[in-house]
Amino acid sequence: MISKKVQHSVVAVWFSAVCFVLLAPLHAQVTAQTVNIVDEGVPLQATAAGDGQTDASPTVTSLPSPSPESTELANLRAKYRTELSIYRTDEREFSIAKEQYLKLQTLAALESSVQATRKVMLSRTAVLQTYLEILRLMVSNTSGIDVDEKAALIQQLGNGIDRLKTHQQRVEQAVDRNLILASVQDFNTFNTAVVDISYKSLSYIAYGRLQTVYDKTASVKAEVLANVEKEEQNGLRLGEKRRALEEIDRSLASTKQNLDAVRSTFQPTQAGRVQTFDASSYGNTIEKLSTVYAELYRNLSFLREVVSK
Repeated sequence: MISKKVQHSVVAVWFSAVCFVLLAPLHAQVTAQTVNIVDEGVPLQATAAGDGQTDASPTVTSLPSPSPESTELANLRAKYRTELSIYRTDEREFSIAKEQYLKLQTLAALESSVQATRKVMLSRTAVLQTYLEILRLMVSNTSGIDVDEKAALIQQLGNGIDRLKTHQQRVEQAVDRNLILASVQDFNTFNTAVVDISYKSLSYIAYGRLQTVYDKTASVKAEVLANVEKEEQNGLRLGEKRRALEEIDRSLASTKQNLDAVRSTFQPTQAGRVQTFDASSYGNTIEKLSTVYAELYRNLSFLREVVSK
């Protein structure tokens, strides 16, 4: 008989795998139902009109919405939701002011448009800072990520937050139309980097969580094998369990290769080209991890069968 302790270990790892579905996206089909991963837009772009008008209209680019795992993360998420609501209100007011200026072409309408632009830029900067703070905390709390890669990722997120703070100061000091246009151009110099580090962080978080489940599964499998060799008295059942565990070994080896292949897509190429991260690359990562998840779930089910016999 398999000991109760080993049975509990298998159940604990199986539960971790199930929880992963609730914390990170794996299948396109479950995105809306279980992980709510793309439910909040994050403003990331602003452009200045080429005709000299004050047109700093921010457009909203959807980034996956981080999921809280602790009180600190929950508080940050609440702050993020509040700031996002403020931004959306400011964006509507900006659109109205812009329409009024284009319609009326008066100095008063121009001034209203300038002030609305400044206001929406400040609220956009605030929500982006909070978003990166959430990602930084999530990366820090995610095991399964290489220590050096995690440190580099946290540093990059910190750099992004610092750059946003510098931009915020510039917008706060922008008191006329020309300075606001300069602030718009300033944002355009780093907004792509914000998108890149956001999707890079989300990719690492999803990978790290599954790497953790894999590590736990491999550890529990070794524990089950040791217990089988020690406790199983029935020769026929012992042979059956050994064959089952050998099959699990082969499957786990394949799973490890798939995990390593995902991680390799985060690294620079052999030619030294740095990988770029966006919605498309993130979707590809999640699609590949869905295969890994299915393999891990199947192996955990096999382990439960072994320990239940």
